[in-house]
Amino acid sequence: MRGSVPLIIVLSLAFQCAFAEEEKLPVKGTPAFDAGKLSDFRLLGHGPKADFSFVAIEGQPFDRGIRVQVAARTANAYDVQMLTPPSAVPLKKGEHVLAILNVRCTAGPDGLGVFNARIQATAPSWTGIGSTEVAVGKEWKRVCIHGQAQQDFDAGKYDLSLHLGAQAQTLEFGGMAMLNLGANVDVSKLPFTLITYPGQEPDAAWRKAAAERIEKHRKGDLTVRVVDINGQPVAGAKVRVQMQRHAYGFGTFLEYKVMTGSGPDADQLREWTLKLFNRCTTPIYWADWGWANPKARKGLLECAQWASDHKLATRGHCIIYPGWKYLPAAVKALEQDPPALRKRLLEQVVEVTEATRPFNFTEYDVCNELRDLKEIHGLLGREAVAEWFKVARQHAPNSRMAINENTILTRGGVTQPEQDNYAEWIQYLIDQGQGPEVIGMQGHFGEAVTGPERVVRILDRFAKFGKAIQITEFDLITRDEQGQARYTRDLLTAVFSHPATDAFTMWGFWEGKMWQPPGAMIRKDWTLKPNGQAWMDLVLKEWWTDATAATGPDGSCTTRGFLGDYQITATVGGKEKSTLVKLTRPAVTTVLALD
Repeated sequence: MRGSVPLIIVLSLAFQCAFAEEEKLPVKGTPAFDAGKLSDFRLLGHGPKADFSFVAIEGQPFDRGIRVQVAARTANAYDVQMLTPPSAVPLKKGEHVLAILNVRCTAGPDGLGVFNARIQATAPSWTGIGSTEVAVGKEWKRVCIHGQAQQDFDAGKYDLSLHLGAQAQTLEFGGMAMLNLGANVDVSKLPFTLITYPGQEPDAAWRKAAAERIEKHRKGDLTVRVVDINGQPVAGAKVRVQMQRHAYGFGTFLEYKVMTGSGPDADQLREWTLKLFNRCTTPIYWADWGWANPKARKGLLECAQWASDHKLATRGHCIIYPGWKYLPAAVKALEQDPPALRKRLLEQVVEVTEATRPFNFTEYDVCNELRDLKEIHGLLGREAVAEWFKVARQHAPNSRMAINENTILTRGGVTQPEQDNYAEWIQYLIDQGQGPEVIGMQGHFGEAVTGPERVVRILDRFAKFGKAIQITEFDLITRDEQGQARYTRDLLTAVFSHPATDAFTMWGFWEGKMWQPPGAMIRKDWTLKPNGQAWMDLVLKEWWTDATAATGPDGSCTTRGFLGDYQITATVGGKEKSTLVKLTRPAVTTVLALD
């Protein structure tokens, strides 16, 4: 983090440019505040953390603004805030509110600026109405924040707050306003933020480097030698090399209630799962609504059985989710008895690994989100986490043990403290002799997506541990479907190209059953979204090998193909002979003997 770079934010307060005729809103809204009154904007963190001043702006529909300079990252992003004037109109439960502003970054780490925009209550507990994270480069970008009130707010009791202290950076904001749109709104017709990021250009330099890495690390030479019944080479044989399955893992989270259910949707979900993916994450959550409930546990095990039956590489998620809100109430009851709590947690590690052993899980997430969920290891000490890994290995010796964390690749890549914490945990476990075989990075993206070059740099950092890296929970929540598809393609390409990674997993893909439906690749009616098409174009077309060649005088031919399982078929004189081959790096030779 280059903390010496100052933050300069220019925020226009000219209302008319934010909601002009070009917006064509589906309803006529009521302004929530007068954006033209500079003196009514409230600035928090002024002084030692930030410096604010009013400035003139040129070349835009707005001509006045507020400049904010932040010299370094603050402990919390909200330590430097800009608050809109108090809302002049009430907001009733069910009513929609829309804020729009324009922003660009004029200087900062990698030329990238980041902030959080929240429509929220003006007093504790700062009840949220709508929010978005923003990452922006040097070009002006329009940002839309939509929310729907879940309770009544009196006039003056809600506002738009910009949290600006995430890093040292230079931003310019302009053209800001907020409208109460009422309760009857077709949200699909509201304007939305377009996905933009460094490296999105078709000729961006990272693309050539990624293609070279893919050629080097994800492909191999497959030589087929065709011989007759006497072992003599057969020249001129037609050889078809057909890929059957990727070596690299392309996966999805399984929604067990649908996967194990019946009916057209369940049938479609299973069919699409097997079409798009060769691996999965199956839930084993230990909660009152999960593993601790006998009926739910039965469903979880049936889901794991289905994955095993269909030969999907499977990740069990997760053995210990170490926060009270994710654990059974009976476990929370042991809070005042640490020895009993430690014992019960280890018993669960044994129980779940033994119960799922027949399914031959490829990996287990032993734990999840240690950075934010401190209750358990704060009470029992870090050594308790190492114990979970040790016991899991004893009872599932053929599975890899994984750690999993959020906010490593996301938020524009402005995650240095989160990365540092994660690296410390990984190193601690290694020092205890219980290092994870797999480092998981979740990948839940809002609209502040991270450029591919920065993604690769973060992967480079964690690759130094010498462990496999996986993107474990990818989704991108946005209404910009074309931008969603473009970023899915580019992130998948960057990750696939990195030699330390071995899997990329979606956190669901069907809109009808997904924790964040806008992130889906397939709509509820089973039609493919642009991001789903982008996935298929890469995984099942561009990165898929189906080639035909003819043997030479020595009876052999060589095909350069993506690593994975293949069916090889040789045809001579109208007769065929086939065999199955696994292509690994750097090369494999197989002999096909004709009868």
